[in-house]
Amino acid sequence: MNLIEVINLKKEYKLSNDTIAAVDDVSFKIDAGDLVTIMGPSGSGKSTLLTMLGALTHPTAGSVIIDSIDVYSLNSDQLAALRREYIGFVFQSFQLVTYLTVFENVMLPLILKDIPLKEKNFIVMETLKKVKLQDKHNRLVEQLSGGEQQRVAIARAIVNNPMIILADEPTGNLDSHTGYEILEIFMQLNDEGKNIVIVTHNNEYKNFSDYTLLFKDGKLCDKIINNSTVRNNFLGKTELLKDN
Repeated sequence: MNLIEVINLKKEYKLSNDTIAAVDDVSFKIDAGDLVTIMGPSGSGKSTLLTMLGALTHPTAGSVIIDSIDVYSLNSDQLAALRREYIGFVFQSFQLVTYLTVFENVMLPLILKDIPLKEKNFIVMETLKKVKLQDKHNRLVEQLSGGEQQRVAIARAIVNNPMIILADEPTGNLDSHTGYEILEIFMQLNDEGKNIVIVTHNNEYKNFSDYTLLFKDGKLCDKIINNSTVRNNFLGKTELLKDN
């Protein structure tokens, strides 16, 4: 079943007298349950594509279909509702509120939900357990390590129980050991049924995904499908690093 369908997607920017196609007539499908990496050199359109998948940037042309919904046919209020229901974002720079606690940062997406406060508190703590930060829920995020801050960002992204997690270079500011720990969390979320789409520069990380979409100059130039053996070997490597 297609959860995401991209059809002839294009995003152009005006630069002086030139028109630059950041994403140039791209089409692909992502099935429910897929874990996908998007790779390519800097300037190849990866991050621009991710923002269009996440209903943050309107395309110049083409369509993004999520769960049979034509995303860019929606008005601004409907787009906001779609983002809340379907999509969680994780960024390289974490984008946490530094003067708030871990608990308060993860609570932010639930503020507008019409559910009792007791239930919200329970959801936040259960979500923090998923990223193994329940014991640090009262810490200010600025007191945490980089890896812990990224785990807070992941918890905030999944607290609304979205179907899709979009991550833009989520390990870019982390050392390799911590980066593998973050990837392990994404794999666990994928095993629980979440769709994961990750933009990365790290060529090795493609091995933990179901397949990789390769971009160059705004165009989709290849799709590399991984087999289960490759992914299991990668999982074994993360276990080895964790033990060390």
